[in-house]
Amino acid sequence: MSVRHAVPPVLRRPLAALLGRWSGGRRAGPAVAVVPVAPPDPLWVREEQLRARLPGIVRYGERLAAQRGDLLPGGCRDENLAEVADVLGAAGIGHGIVPDGRARHRLAIAPGDRAAVLAALAGALRGQVVYAELLEHGRGLGTVLAEQLVAAVAAVEAAPEGPEPEPAEVPDRVKGVRVYRPGLVGTVLHGPEYGCDVEFWDSAAPSPGAIAAIDSTPYGWWVPSLEATATTRIAGRSYPVVEAFTGAFPDDVDFPVDAVITWVDDTDPHWRRRRAEACEQLAGGAALVDTGDQRYRNRDELRYLLRSIAAHTPWIRHVHLVTDDQVPHWLDTDRPGLTVVPHRELFAGTGAPPVFNSHAIETRLHRIPGLAEHFLYLNDDMLIGRPLAPQAFFLGNGLPRFFPGSRVIPPGDRLPGGADPAESVYVAAQINTRATLAAAVGRTYPGTLKHAPYPLRRSVLAKACERFAAELAATTRSPFRAATDLAPITLATHFAHATGRAVEGQLVDGYFVTDSAEDLARLPDLHRARWADVFCLADGGREDVPAADQQHAIAAFLREYFPVPSPFERRPA
Repeated sequence: MSVRHAVPPVLRRPLAALLGRWSGGRRAGPAVAVVPVAPPDPLWVREEQLRARLPGIVRYGERLAAQRGDLLPGGCRDENLAEVADVLGAAGIGHGIVPDGRARHRLAIAPGDRAAVLAALAGALRGQVVYAELLEHGRGLGTVLAEQLVAAVAAVEAAPEGPEPEPAEVPDRVKGVRVYRPGLVGTVLHGPEYGCDVEFWDSAAPSPGAIAAIDSTPYGWWVPSLEATATTRIAGRSYPVVEAFTGAFPDDVDFPVDAVITWVDDTDPHWRRRRAEACEQLAGGAALVDTGDQRYRNRDELRYLLRSIAAHTPWIRHVHLVTDDQVPHWLDTDRPGLTVVPHRELFAGTGAPPVFNSHAIETRLHRIPGLAEHFLYLNDDMLIGRPLAPQAFFLGNGLPRFFPGSRVIPPGDRLPGGADPAESVYVAAQINTRATLAAAVGRTYPGTLKHAPYPLRRSVLAKACERFAAELAATTRSPFRAATDLAPITLATHFAHATGRAVEGQLVDGYFVTDSAEDLARLPDLHRARWADVFCLADGGREDVPAADQQHAIAAFLREYFPVPSPFERRPA
């Protein structure tokens, strides 16, 4: 008999109510530690003046923020860059983008122009809720309103740095400022992590050129000139680029990357009827088969997966949604950048019956019309947790990274004793895959892959499906996951590694089983800290948490974590 654990209160209330409140009682916000500042503090006093005067401004934790209903992280980053560039351009101050493969924008300022930049930013941004974090090499020196920059930098430079300072020998400490206009979307704050870094480079005298003051560049720390002779386009706008950084570097991912998503809606009565008919035809079958409901449960994750892609991987060129003739009512299939791919088209000419088996579908992904050579394959329970560059998934030379999981499948061919069918079928498929690959390449891969986005190359997946066509034939025609299956993505990924076509990578991932009270109670911390690059909300069969409570907790969490609709959602009429 299963034991049902007490459902913690965290699962019975809306997520927003669990995460603290921001001032004025306007709306719930995350549990950000609020450090009260005494009213005489000049920054606090000025912030309160601005909050009283400007519409749509709230206090959120220690800072003010503008309420924005449609702001994505990438848009926030680009807006901060545009605002700083406009100020510098209006003041006639030279500047240039320094691309280095990181998410934030960097602007290089020539030696001697620091005072002019500070004055221009302070003057142009006076009376606005724009902050500037003072930067020293390797650390921050504090945050002020941008209008306070001149006085704040002067105060830092005048303050003694050590017990016995030698002012004549101490160089300027403030080597840059990170400028940002905080935006609040629901309970999600876009703050300094999306700011624009304005870097005050040092003179290399008596040598020519300048030296980076905060972070290195693709050429190290020194460049012969900061002259910006070329341009680059960001969010539809041209910006000057420092001459040394024009062209492509080895780490640059300058090829298109698509996304492939597999999804079904288990509430669709037509789909349920087809699945029931397929189950009836299994009667008397010899193979151990997994027909469990948890593999198909739809909690509207697809909506939020698409939101996570729009928010955190906007460089995805095109999304291919693989479905069983199903389209959610909210999905706008006419939007550019999205194609719905029915199962029947992928399996045309194979003689395969209707499939409810992700392994079978994976043997056909390389046949998706128009699919880019490089793509991410995602199940609908995988979500992108924070902004990631394409370099997180691919090398600049095109090699995909793969992400080994922590689970090891023991040697031999024995299935786990007493396990449920889903576990036995999973392990059996991994054992079959390991043995098939070892026989072909002479290497044994005992570990599994993380349940996270799988970076793949179309040509390599096609090569693996061709190389192991005989072994995969039964999997392609298996309507449900079976103990005779191979795991095609694991097979193709490890085959790519064994043949020099993939390299190991690392992602910070989170794995949450949705019927685990312990795992669901961890979700507010994930929402607050945003510590995961990617995370999975996996269905389970434990019965720890009633289905209604699971649905409530997951729905509340997803709404709060991804509040901005993706371009693929229908807008209200």
